[in-house]
Amino acid sequence: MTPHPVRPVHPVRPAVPEDAEELLRLRVDVLTGQAATDAWRATFLADMQARLGTDPHLLAYVADGGDGGDGGDGGDGTLAACAIGVVYRGYNGPSYPDGRWGRVHTVVTDPRHRRRGLAEAVTRALVGALQERGCSSVELIATPEGLPLYRKLGFDPAAHYLTLRQPLAAVGTDRTAAGGAA
Repeated sequence: MTPHPVRPVHPVRPAVPEDAEELLRLRVDVLTGQAATDAWRATFLADMQARLGTDPHLLAYVADGGDGGDGGDGGDGTLAACAIGVVYRGYNGPSYPDGRWGRVHTVVTDPRHRRRGLAEAVTRALVGALQERGCSSVELIATPEGLPLYRKLGFDPAAHYLTLRQPLAAVGTDRTAAGGAA
C-alpha cells in the first residue's frame, strides 16, 4: 500500500481589511456561483473593509492561497479558504448564560485548494474565537457538502430551526396552502 502524500496545511490567520476583495470572491463567486449585483458587492466590500479587525462582533479567519494550488508559496494575495462569523447578543438564559451566541455565516474553500483540511482549519479557528468571546452556542446552515465536516466538529442538527426571508404572512393567510413549505 502506497502512503498518501503529506499535504502542507497553510497557517490560518485572522482576516484583515485588505482581504475584503478575496472574501467577496470566495463568498459569492465560489460558494454560491451566482452573480451578485454591483450594489451588493460594493456594500459587502465597504462593510468588510470597515469592520475587519476593528469590530469584535465580526470574525473571519483565512488560509492564504497564493500558490495556485501547486503547493508553492507565491504570496499573491489570493485566499485558499475562509470562515466568517458573527457574535450576537440576546438575553441571558440556561443555554446562553451571557446572552451571547455565534453564527457561522460562510465557510468556503477555493476549488484549487480543496481536500487539504483548510475548511476544517478555518472553521476551528472561527469557532474557537466565537467561544473565546463568550458564545455558548454556535449555529450554522450546512450545505450537503459541508455537513460531514460540521458533524465531525460536533455540530448537531436542530430540526426546529426555521427562517423567514419575506414579510410576515398577513393574519388569516396560510402560506403553506399557497405552495410554501410546512
